[in-house]
Amino acid sequence: MGEITNYLSPLEFELSIKRLPAVEFFVQRASIPGINMSFVTQPAPFNNVFHSPDKLEYQELSITFIIDEKAHNYIEIFDWMHGLAFPQEYTQYRQLRDDSREGLYSDIVLNIKNSAKKPNLRLQFLNAFPISLSEVMLDTTQPDIIYPEATVTFKYDSFKFIKNS
Repeated sequence: MGEITNYLSPLEFELSIKRLPAVEFFVQRASIPGINMSFVTQPAPFNNVFHSPDKLEYQELSITFIIDEKAHNYIEIFDWMHGLAFPQEYTQYRQLRDDSREGLYSDIVLNIKNSAKKPNLRLQFLNAFPISLSEVMLDTTQPDIIYPEATVTFKYDSFKFIKNS
């Protein structure tokens, strides 16, 4: 008799960023990026001829997380982006490049758990770096406490699935 197949759980997942091992991201939403292939079109007299793709294009990785009380997770991404773009001086870029174990880029792992909350599937994003960090809304007019969230978007070289056995 075959194995019973369950649906992929959209509720149980966690994120780790190799260059930020001590930072906890209280992930609320994560997207598994799509991929596209660029095919080649060869003009022909009657109909175009299409040839197989020669490269993949990966969509961006977006993560929405709750900001911790000291804003440590938000500030770490903020500082990483400042170091990459060296907005005030070149030493910010050099410091990020030289002083960090990881350098400018970092691998990111999204762990998705199964319905029994056990590790099920890992997505590894290679050589990632943040390209945007959203605004943070502070709002006292809400009837219930809504903890501030932020969304960070990453570019990366590629990603792969790693199955847990």
